[in-house]
Amino acid sequence: MAGEPYPGSRPPVPSIEGSDAPANAPKPAGRRAPPVTPEPPPDPPTTSDVGRRRTRPRDMIARGALTLALVGVIIWLLLSNVGQLSDVADALAGVSVADAVLLVALLLLSQLLIGSQLAVTVPGLGVLRAVVAVESASAASNVVPGPSGTATRLAVLRSWGFYTDDFARSWLFTSSLTNLTVLLMPAIAIVLVAIDHDMPTALFVLAAIGLAVSAAAVVVVVKILRSEGFARRVGSTVGRVARWGAGIVRKHPSERDFADAALRFRDDLRDTWHQRGLLVVLAVVGTYVVTGAIFGISLRATGLTHDDLGIGAVAVVYTVVRLATIVNFTPGGVGVTEALYTSALLAATDGAHESAIVAGVLLFRGLTYAGPILLGAVSLLVWRFRGAWRVHPPAEPVGAASVGAVLADREPPDGA
Repeated sequence: MAGEPYPGSRPPVPSIEGSDAPANAPKPAGRRAPPVTPEPPPDPPTTSDVGRRRTRPRDMIARGALTLALVGVIIWLLLSNVGQLSDVADALAGVSVADAVLLVALLLLSQLLIGSQLAVTVPGLGVLRAVVAVESASAASNVVPGPSGTATRLAVLRSWGFYTDDFARSWLFTSSLTNLTVLLMPAIAIVLVAIDHDMPTALFVLAAIGLAVSAAAVVVVVKILRSEGFARRVGSTVGRVARWGAGIVRKHPSERDFADAALRFRDDLRDTWHQRGLLVVLAVVGTYVVTGAIFGISLRATGLTHDDLGIGAVAVVYTVVRLATIVNFTPGGVGVTEALYTSALLAATDGAHESAIVAGVLLFRGLTYAGPILLGAVSLLVWRFRGAWRVHPPAEPVGAASVGAVLADREPPDGA
C-alpha cells in the first residue's frame, strides 16, 4: 500500500534495551539453549538397624511358662498310657552302638543339608557360616516361643554384612520349597502304600488336602513369576494383612514396601532358580528324606521289626505327621509332635508294641529336637566370639529393612 514505509509487514517494534536491531527481527542462527535436566528424585532413607524384638521379656516369660505347662501335660498324658516305663527305658538302653553312630551321622548330615540351603541362596555366605547361622536359629526356635529362629537368622546375617533382602529371599525361597515338599509327600506315600494295602479314609482326605494346597501354592508362584501386576497385588495384600496383624501404625513398612519386596523376590527367584534351583531342591528334599530315615532307624533301633511295622506304614506316619505339624504351636513342636507320632504309630500297629513305639519316638525327637539345641549353643558361641566374621551392618532402604523386620517378628527399625 502506498505511503506505508514497510509494505506488507508490520512496522518494527523498538528494542526495549535500546539495541539497534528491532525486537521482532529474526534471531540469528546459533546454539540452542540446553535442555533442562530434571533433578533426580532424592535417595530413599536408609538404616543399618534390624529393629528391636517385638516381644517384651515378661511376655516371653509368660509364653515360656504356658508352653512348659502344655508340654508337661502332653508328656504326662503320653507316658500315662504306657504300661511300664521301665520297658521304655530298657528299649532305649538296648540301642546298639552301630545304630547310635549311624543316627548321629544322619543328624549331622541333615543339619549340613539345611545349612547348604542357606549357603546356596545367599551367595558369598559359604557353607560353614551358613551352618552356624541355621544352628543358631534352630536353637532359638526350639527354646524360645514365637518366630525366634527367624529373628536370630536375620540378626546373624546382618552382623556379617548381608542385606535384609538376602535374608528374605533365602527364607521365602527355602521355606516355600520345604512347605511344598511337606504338602506333597503324604499324597505320594499314601498312593504308593495303598497299591498293596488298605488305607483309612482319613489319611486319603488329609493327603488330598495337602495335594490341593500344594497345587494352589504352585499356581500362585507361577503367576507371580509370569505377571508383574499379580506379584505387586500379592505383595500389597500380604502387606495389608501383615500391617494389620502386627499392629503397625507407622509409615514403614507400607503396602508399597511389601509390593516392591514381592517384585524383588520375583526377580531374585528367577535368577536363583535358573542358577542354583536344582541344588536348592536337592538340599530341601534331601533334608526331608534324611530326617525320615532317622525316624525309621530310631524305630528299628528300639525293637520294632519290619513284621511289626512295615516301611510303608513308617513312611505314611512320618509324612502325615510332618504335614499335621507344618505349623508349630510350641517351640520346635515339642510335646505335640511326640503325641502325634505316638498316636499314629499305635493306630498303625493296632495298639501293640507301646513301649518300643514310645522309645523310638523319644529317640527320634531327642536327636532332631535336642540335637539342634546342643549344636546351636556351640554355634551361638562361635557367632559371638568369631570377630573376624563380624562387620557393621550395611545401610539399606528403610522400606526393605522394615519388611524384613516384620518377617522376623521385630519392630520396624528407627526412622521407619
